[in-house]
Amino acid sequence: MRQPHYKESNNFTHNFKEIKMNKILKLYFLSLLLLNMSTVNAQSIPDSTMEKINGFRAFYETLGKAYPVDSSISESVTTIAGIKSYWFNQNLLSQKNIVIYLHGGIYTYGNINAYRAMLTHLARSLDLPILYVEYSLSPEQPFPVANNEILKVYREIKKKYPGHKITIIGDSAGGGLAITLVNDAQKANLPIPASLALISPWIDLKCVNKSYTTKQAVDPILSKDFLYNHALLYAGNKLKEADPSEIHFKSFPPVLLLVGTDEILNDDTKNFYAYIKPIQAHAKMKEFAGQKHVWLFSQISSPASVEAIKDIKAFLLSNE
Repeated sequence: MRQPHYKESNNFTHNFKEIKMNKILKLYFLSLLLLNMSTVNAQSIPDSTMEKINGFRAFYETLGKAYPVDSSISESVTTIAGIKSYWFNQNLLSQKNIVIYLHGGIYTYGNINAYRAMLTHLARSLDLPILYVEYSLSPEQPFPVANNEILKVYREIKKKYPGHKITIIGDSAGGGLAITLVNDAQKANLPIPASLALISPWIDLKCVNKSYTTKQAVDPILSKDFLYNHALLYAGNKLKEADPSEIHFKSFPPVLLLVGTDEILNDDTKNFYAYIKPIQAHAKMKEFAGQKHVWLFSQISSPASVEAIKDIKAFLLSNE
């Protein structure tokens, strides 16, 4: 029997505010730690820094407990092209539609424990099978390891399910990885995904868009320095090669871009939409007033999150 959607309580709201404040403080201190690391090779990170990164990874997992999983959704672990992945709603594969989910975490954080709850609710609302890819993280595995792994999974899924429509959903860094996957698929002479839905995508690894400064006062989660230093951890001296905003497309699948007004990545979405719309007439963009970075991750049942999921579902249906 399907469980009712999770509803917030006053106690949850209070606890979430505490979690959010702790997150902000940890992000701030870690950003200070990494601030002067621009000349450090991703393969030579000091042990003390890795200890801090691993500590924050563990903390990041706790953010995935802000609301419970939807226990009505099936989950199974698998290995695809050598990469650990997780199916949600695998029993719905007969629908001939597959969603591949690429998580955020600025290429350094995030795993299934952080994203399980959100994915179960997304799987229930979309009523589609979702494949979550546990790609390798930097700095231990810098660019292009994660990109290559995602391409391998995509290639294998296309081979195993040749008649299925494949959609990519990505948040934050996962949005950038989704854009890069389109380019990698084109270079590998593979069919591109049927569509993309990107939530607060991080696209400009150089971090030069105006909103990195103009939106800082209303964004309590991210900062320009924090993002840029993690971009360096991820790509090192290959930053331009790794930067999704540097890719030039002649063709692109239909794409839905969702972003909050109160996040420094606001212009990443707007600028990419302005670039891709003349190439793909079915590109769509929507801003959510007052929303922070990847708002679904923190409050899945808020009006803005419910609206975003409805928008994603409608978009996917319109591109069948």
